[in-house]
Amino acid sequence: MTPDIQETANAATEREYVVRANYAEAIAEAGGIPLILPYESGGISAALAIADGILITGARPGAEVTPHRSEFEKALIRRALDVGRPLLGICHGMQLIGEFLGGTFVTDLPEMADDRTAHMPHDVPDRLAHEIVVEPGSSFAGWLADAKTSVNSLHRHALTGSGRFRVVARAPDGVIEAFEGETAAFSLGVQWHPEYRLTAFDRYVLKTFVDRAASALKAATERSSDGSSVYDRLSDLGLTLPEASVPPGSFVGAVRSGRAVTVSGQVPLKHGSVVQTGRLGDTVSIEEGQECARWALLNALAQLERIAGGLERVGGFVRLAGYVAASSDFTRHGAVIDGASELLRGLFPDRWAHARVAIGVSSLPRGVPVEIELTAILTDED
Repeated sequence: MTPDIQETANAATEREYVVRANYAEAIAEAGGIPLILPYESGGISAALAIADGILITGARPGAEVTPHRSEFEKALIRRALDVGRPLLGICHGMQLIGEFLGGTFVTDLPEMADDRTAHMPHDVPDRLAHEIVVEPGSSFAGWLADAKTSVNSLHRHALTGSGRFRVVARAPDGVIEAFEGETAAFSLGVQWHPEYRLTAFDRYVLKTFVDRAASALKAATERSSDGSSVYDRLSDLGLTLPEASVPPGSFVGAVRSGRAVTVSGQVPLKHGSVVQTGRLGDTVSIEEGQECARWALLNALAQLERIAGGLERVGGFVRLAGYVAASSDFTRHGAVIDGASELLRGLFPDRWAHARVAIGVSSLPRGVPVEIELTAILTDED
C-alpha cells in the first residue's frame, strides 16, 4: 500500500511517510499481509515481485497530494497493470487510477454535487454519510443483490468522464462513487473509505480485493510449475517477441559455442523502430529507462530464440550487461537495468538467476538510453 508524506517546514530531512493504521488493520482482517511502499520508483519492479496486490490509499484530510507521490503512484499503477497485479484505489487512489484509465480528475466537486449529499460531513469519516446508487448489472449489484447500502465520505475532489472503466456506483447527486476497471487484472476504485469498516459491504470490498490478489498469486504459481512456456508468460504480460533484427555492421546477432550463447548488444526496438532516445538524468526518466531496458531484453531474447531454435531450450543465464546513456551526475544505472532483470525473472522463474553489470556511458548507438547484452546456457549441445 502507498502512504502519504508529511512535510516539516524548513526541515527536508524530517519528512515522514504516514498511513493510518486502519488501512493495515483492514487488509490484515481481510486475510492479507500489509506492506507499506515508499516513493522509490527504481524499486517498483522489485516491489511487484513480492506484492500480490496494490492498494493506492487516500490522502490525509485537508492535505493536497504532492507531485512526488502522484508521479510515483502513476508509475506504480502502470507497472501493476502491465504485470497483472490486482489494484484497489481508495478516495485519492480511486481518482488517480480512474484518471490513468482515461477519466478526468477535478479538484472541485462537479456542479451536480449539492447540499443534499454530504461529501465532507465530518473531519473524520467514522460514520455513514449517504447512500450509494448501484448500477444494475454491475459487480456491486451482484454483491449487494437488492440490498441498499450507505458509505462514509471525506473528499473535495472527484473523478468524472469516462475511460477504460465502468461506473458501478454513484452518490445520489450523481458523483462517481466506484468503478471497476476494464483491465486484464482486477481493478476497483471506491471514493469512500472502506478501511473504517462501518458496514458489512466495506468488509466485503476489502475481502474481495485480498481474495483476488491471492487468486492471482495462485494462478502465477501454477503457471510457473505446470510446464507453461515462456511464450505463455509473454502472452500473460501482453508481450510478444520482436523479429530478430539484422545487425547494422560487420557482426552477427548472436554466437553459439557448445551450450553457451552470447547475444550481441541490443537496443530497445519495437516494431522495428527505436522506443525512445535521450539520456538518463537528462530527458529520460528512470521509469522510461526501465521500459527501454525491457524492450532491449526482448530484442536480445529474439536473437537467442533464433540461434537456439526456441526459448524452451534455454537452461539458464550467465550474465546480463546493461549500458545506460546518462548525464555525468546520474548514479542509478542499476535501477534502470532492473527493468531487464525483473522481466527475465518473470519469463524464466525457475532459471532466471544471472550475474550482472550496469555501466554508465555518455552515448549509445542510435541515441538510445539503454543497450542490453546477454549470455545464456542451452539445455543441450545439438
